[in-house]
Amino acid sequence: MYNLPGFKQLIELLNWVLVSIDHFLASLGLGPNWTWGLAIIGLTIIVRLILFPLTWKQFSSAQAMQAVQPKLKELQKKYKGDRAKLQAETMKLYQEHRVNPFASCLPIVLQLPVFISLYYAIRGTPYLDPVNTKALAEASFLWIPHLGKPDPYYIMLILYVATQLISTELMLTQQTDKSQKMIMRAMPIFFVFILYKFPAGLFVYWVTTNIWTIGQQLIIRKVMKPKVLEPVPAGAQKRSRFMAAVMQAQDDRTKTRDDLLAKRKAKAAELAAAGGEKKTAPASSGQKKGARKPPPGKGKKKTPPPASADQNKNEPASG
Repeated sequence: MYNLPGFKQLIELLNWVLVSIDHFLASLGLGPNWTWGLAIIGLTIIVRLILFPLTWKQFSSAQAMQAVQPKLKELQKKYKGDRAKLQAETMKLYQEHRVNPFASCLPIVLQLPVFISLYYAIRGTPYLDPVNTKALAEASFLWIPHLGKPDPYYIMLILYVATQLISTELMLTQQTDKSQKMIMRAMPIFFVFILYKFPAGLFVYWVTTNIWTIGQQLIIRKVMKPKVLEPVPAGAQKRSRFMAAVMQAQDDRTKTRDDLLAKRKAKAAELAAAGGEKKTAPASSGQKKGARKPPPGKGKKKTPPPASADQNKNEPASG
């Protein structure tokens, strides 16, 4: 994966940022047992600052989704038996109130390539400077003996679970579905069985991200005012290209479904009309309506064969 286009450039960029911060801190007199760990923390802060505008939109979208929940539940009751119509009306509701349900996923999706690239930046790749990658992997930080190896005391793993659960609780709202709450709360514990062998340097990045997210959520909650559900005038409604594509796809699916239902109804009407014509067809002239058909060979009078010429001669003449 580290040779894929895009990932290679991102790995090289992250490695360059880490090395630059390490050299800067070393110039201030800090030893390697501090510089590399602080470099990962500094890299995390830079990434979070870059993603802050998207994070703000994420919180704004979450508040809008919370405000629109009562109307969404009304639609679910109204179109309970028509899933396609429910989807179409839900997208119209989002458009009317400028709600983007996908905005909350974007910061999480963008962090995934950074996490993968940082993994290879710590472990090393053939095109990275082996001196720097070895120095980073063998550097210690706080109680961690080597940033390139798993934490032998599992302290970073415990900190990850704790900070992730706190961050998740701050993201949840009263309108969040109960099953969704259970899944979001179980995810950090589930990831423990996957991540416990990952390098400790990655956990430094992840724990720092969670702590930053917790503080950011608390500040935004105080600064951002609650959303008031007000419909946007039709002329002022603006949609992103992504939402426009989703709406168009939804409209196409609805139109295709309506056309298919219309064709099925027309075909059923034709079959019903054809069946009615057969039932109302007049009975044959030789058979009364409702009379049973005689079995083969019965019901017909047999005509006697004509008398032969010899029989006519032997018969006595009359009178």
